[in-house]
Order: sequence, then structure tokens, then C-alpha cells
Amino acid sequence: MKTIVLLLLMSLLLTAAGCKTQNGYAPESDAGFAMGKVLDMRGNPIPNAMIMAISTLDTNKRIAGKTDANGNYRIKIPAGAWKMSAEIERVYHGRQFTLMLHPDNPKVFTGQDGVVCNFEWRLYGPRTGHTDRFYGGEVKINKSRESRISDIENIVFTFTPVSPRIDGSTAEPESIVCGPRGTADYARFPDIPIGQYKISARYRPTGQRIFLRNPAGGTYSADGSITTAFNGNNKSSSCANCLTLEYKD
Repeated sequence: MKTIVLLLLMSLLLTAAGCKTQNGYAPESDAGFAMGKVLDMRGNPIPNAMIMAISTLDTNKRIAGKTDANGNYRIKIPAGAWKMSAEIERVYHGRQFTLMLHPDNPKVFTGQDGVVCNFEWRLYGPRTGHTDRFYGGEVKINKSRESRISDIENIVFTFTPVSPRIDGSTAEPESIVCGPRGTADYARFPDIPIGQYKISARYRPTGQRIFLRNPAGGTYSADGSITTAFNGNNKSSSCANCLTLEYKD
């Protein structure tokens, strides 16, 4: 009986210490440490993700680390108040992307207490703490001077993936319209999963085909569609993680 009690006590002490398990760290935090796991949307671990503890008093003060081969991280945190952040770098169709990861514990914590904060790579959805910033890419829509159609909200755009998306996943075609004039979503789609797409468009009231092109020297194709991918985070471009379309009827 004493042996059983002793074993139970040892097990509780190991758990409270935040010891590693086969699947990563135990759920309790270690005092003085930030730790957790980084996964993609299919539950696969992500190695070499950049993890940062950011001071709430001075955002330039950061403690950085990286995940191991199993997607785990553990970083020593000094005294003070901190929030966790994480990002990954990816190259997609020859372009460099910096992508923010979604935290499951975005709250402020103290270095004395420590924290467990896991992250997920999401292709879409609002970023934590923001209503106007998203994990997906932005599509901007411009009207050609030649077009007689100005009610962009009545143009139906169909996005057909032509290759796996940036995380290697596949998807079905999706048809969407932008928001009405005067709203934040007018003439734009703010949250499209980053990928390579064949994009086509129709004018909803008449079913008329709409022709699309890249406004930076692109040409209109015979069927009106365009095959394109998102821009990366090139510092010389003001359009990071986005793409721009120009249309005419």
C-alpha cells in the first residue's frame, strides 16, 4: 500500500513540474518558462517555428526560441509581463511568406508564473485580438477604365485551386462576392487561403462573363480567367500576402 501511495505522489510531482510526455509537454506550466506545441490544421507538428515572448511594457523587448523536430518549445522567461507570439517562414511558388500562427492562450502572463501556449497554423480566419486582420491573404479588385460595370458587389468570383495551397492541403472551388459599397469588404476579399488559383468571374444580374487580368502589365485571356498566386512579403511591395485583380466587361 505504501508503495502505491509513493508512486502516485511521484506521478503528481512530475506532472506539476511540466515534464515531457510522448506527445509533448504536460499541460501545467513551469514557473519561469513558456512552453507548448505548434501544429498545422491537420494536427502535424511544425518544427523550426519562431516563438517569441513579447514584453507588454516594451514591444521591442523579446525572448525568442524555436520548436524542435516534434513541434515542441520551451523558453526561459525573465520576470515581467509577457504575451506569446509565433510565426513561420515558407516559400511558395518562388515567393517568401511570413505567416503568423494562432495562439490558444493569448493572455498576458508573468515570467514568474510561466505559461503553456500552443499554436496552430491557420489558413484563414481573424487573427487573435483583431477584427480586421486575418490569417489568409487579401485579394484587391480594381475596375478597368474600359469597364461599364461599377457595382463590383454584383460580380461573382470563382476561385479554383490549381495546385496544393501553401500548407500542402487541397480545396474545392469556391464562388464569392465582395461586400457592398461603403463597407470594409467592398472591392476586396480580405481572407482567402494563400494558394495558386484560376480565378473567373460573372456579372450576377445578367450572367455576363467578366474578364480579369493582373493590372501590372497582365493581359486578358480569351476565356476571361486568370491563373495567379499571392505575393509574398517582399519589402519593396506594399501588397504583402495579397494579390490584385483588374476587371472589365
